[in-house]
Amino acid sequence: MNNLLKKDERLDDLELDNLMIIQKKEGYKFSTDSVLLSNFAKAKQNDVLVDLCSGSGVVAILASHKNKVKECYAVEIQSEMADMARRTCEYNGLSIKVLNQDLKDVVKTLGAESTNVVTVNPPYNTDSKASEFPEIAMATHEIATNLSEVVSVSAKLLKFGGKLFMVHRCDRLVDILCECRKNGLEPKLIRIVYPKKNKEPNLVLIEAKKGAKAGIKVMSPLILMNNDGTETEELKQIYNRK
Repeated sequence: MNNLLKKDERLDDLELDNLMIIQKKEGYKFSTDSVLLSNFAKAKQNDVLVDLCSGSGVVAILASHKNKVKECYAVEIQSEMADMARRTCEYNGLSIKVLNQDLKDVVKTLGAESTNVVTVNPPYNTDSKASEFPEIAMATHEIATNLSEVVSVSAKLLKFGGKLFMVHRCDRLVDILCECRKNGLEPKLIRIVYPKKNKEPNLVLIEAKKGAKAGIKVMSPLILMNNDGTETEELKQIYNRK
């Protein structure tokens, strides 16, 4: 393990079948939204799953493992993050293929209509107030890509009937729905995420299907914390906590 973990990194427990992930001690670390997305995404065993804007690979690892997909790709533009994802996969003995690429090149690499499922936890923010850590700024702000490109690339990768699963901020919901329909991805399922029952929602989970007919289902709200600050039973289940 010593040759896989660098001095400024640590090994964290993903709380699923002894899977671990390499993360920076200081700097970017995955958050709850990635775990929620990996739980929300659904795939079949024979599917090919592609995770865009993959960061350290957490969504690719959790979603592919939970769904037992035959083939999985994690796409990340930042070389350092992609390297961490590769070493994490090696540590866990996973066959996930990590592509250190710009989204613009992914369709050429994997092929159009080559994928059954796309997952993405894209950069949320359009403002200029980015983190002092370059890897965090790139992961959270639309610097290297944007919502329009993310949805366009997803649509090109997906086969007819394939599905896109995305987590994003609630205030971008209209933009997301418009981009999906513009690119032939029909929104079919949304779930609003609340930090607490008496708080404003901050995240939304979306499923869109390529070539589907119009018609969307709104699931019951997902509430993460009780008013006393403890985790809800559903969040415990998502994290595989007893």
